[in-house]
Amino acid sequence: MKTLIVLSAVAGAGKSTWAEQYRKTHHHVHVVSSDEIRKELTGKYSDLTHDEEMWRIYFNRIKEFASKDQDVTVIADSTNILNKYRLLYKDVIGFDKKVLVIIRKDLPVILRQNKERNPAKIIPEDAVKWMYENFEEPSEEVLSIFDEYDQVQSWFDSSKVKDSFHYKD
Repeated sequence: MKTLIVLSAVAGAGKSTWAEQYRKTHHHVHVVSSDEIRKELTGKYSDLTHDEEMWRIYFNRIKEFASKDQDVTVIADSTNILNKYRLLYKDVIGFDKKVLVIIRKDLPVILRQNKERNPAKIIPEDAVKWMYENFEEPSEEVLSIFDEYDQVQSWFDSSKVKDSFHYKD
């Protein structure tokens, strides 16, 4: 089965950590990260100067993984906090199943986790607060394009997170 998991959460909430833990515990999983593609293009995780090219590469990679294997899970690792961005996955074809996973954390936890990350991945606090305040609940239209909708709250909010790749220099 070909499965697409679309992550949705505020920056610093733990999307990349969740994706990496999932990849480590499941077979045939590929993570496509908008931040990692930005770093490939510009040398920085937060450089938005080539975002049009970044999004083209991002969606092409997702489609490429779907076309290469009959049994694959692709995790789309990007904030996707607004419904207009979640709706973009409607046009991603080649998957038998699409899952929307929203990672929910309280703002103080997100801000703490953001400060504890690899310094190159820290997001300005004002940007994190803006995302938190503007996060949209999935609309009926969004939910209609996904076969499953899951919410993750705090399974990785522990000292084990410090062992994650995301917290290392």
